[in-house]
Amino acid sequence: MDWGWVRKVSIADVITIANAMVGFVAITYVIDRKWIEASSLVIAGVVLDGLDGFAARRWGSKHDRGRYLDSFSDTITFCIAPALLVYGMFYDGARGSAWTDPMNALAVVASTWLATFGILRLARFVQMDHAKESFLGFPTPANALLVISLVELFGASRDKVPAVFEASVLVLVVLIAASVLMISDVPYPKVSDALRVPVTLAATGFGALAILAYLFLANRATVEALVFTLLFLGIVAYIFGGPLYVRRTRSAGEVLPVQ
Repeated sequence: MDWGWVRKVSIADVITIANAMVGFVAITYVIDRKWIEASSLVIAGVVLDGLDGFAARRWGSKHDRGRYLDSFSDTITFCIAPALLVYGMFYDGARGSAWTDPMNALAVVASTWLATFGILRLARFVQMDHAKESFLGFPTPANALLVISLVELFGASRDKVPAVFEASVLVLVVLIAASVLMISDVPYPKVSDALRVPVTLAATGFGALAILAYLFLANRATVEALVFTLLFLGIVAYIFGGPLYVRRTRSAGEVLPVQ
């Protein structure tokens, strides 16, 4: 057996594969209905995704298949895992099938669109001009963070009261809109190498502090609410502020056609 391909595996490839592994484990936690664990692993996947591109540029690669490997890994962590999280959280078989219950139908549509449009976006990613600094459409990692923040804030502690039911409907509608945004022509800034590492390190530090607080503080629900609220506010700022930043700082010719 020819093992020569092993010598072509770079540091960036290892990080990318770790991202895929994290995404798969997140799926297993979704199956076990452990929402916090699954969401935390998706966040870890975002951190790894922020590091693999830097590693590829810092230490290089011995092949040109990195973008394909990255897309496959992102499909697992940022498309399938969040979509299953939405389905597992909001689909309730006790209400009946999606053919008879409107809420279940909405859950199926939201989860299916998140997976489908995310995969479509990543399939187009391999055609992207990586030299540009901006691109069109909502990035899949940012969308995954939006999914888990909404799920944890408005889904994980839901009960049967009408107000929470209405909030769940609103969450699913927002996620359907976000899935369409991924394949839209709305411009979003691409994080440059100058910011990628500091942002990733800051996110890692914040995550470590959050984990320590979660482990050692008595009121864990408060920690969860604070972490996911800050995450949600950050993503909302990016959704609305990102396009404004691109339009003010870059010409139309500097916007990537795909991602």
